[in-house]
Amino acid sequence: MSKRSITALLGVGLISIGLLYQFWGREFIAQDRCLDAGGAYQQATQSCDHSMDDIAYDAFDGVTYYGVVDGKSVSLEVIGHGDGYRMSVDGKVTLGELNTERGFEQDENASLFILNWRQPEIEQIKWVKLSSDHQRLVLVDKDGKLDTAAILVATDATSN
Repeated sequence: MSKRSITALLGVGLISIGLLYQFWGREFIAQDRCLDAGGAYQQATQSCDHSMDDIAYDAFDGVTYYGVVDGKSVSLEVIGHGDGYRMSVDGKVTLGELNTERGFEQDENASLFILNWRQPEIEQIKWVKLSSDHQRLVLVDKDGKLDTAAILVATDATSN
């Protein structure tokens, strides 16, 4: 092969890679960023497509909690094997890791849901399901106290 044909072949290959990135790679990267646990990319660019949000790729046959917190519509769904969550706040979806702990304050049978549990405590979101009412999750504020104005209610009446 001549030097000219090698250069032409190399040029065609580079153009192909550039076109693949332009029409497929950038969109894939952008959609992947829309799924980050913090949602910062989505808030900064307002460019995330939520047309597929209702499709559960890794679903947990459990309870979805709904409510209004600080004037915003909130839904919280446990996904995976109970180790992940999907939370929607006014249509902005956040996925992340979930951990549960038993007991809260004097209620040893309460279940504490800790969203983003591997993150620093300031970035964690905590909800508690008290043993007196298994249909409700109550937000735990940054001081560790119950915020009784922020309550999510289960949609599945058979949940326990």
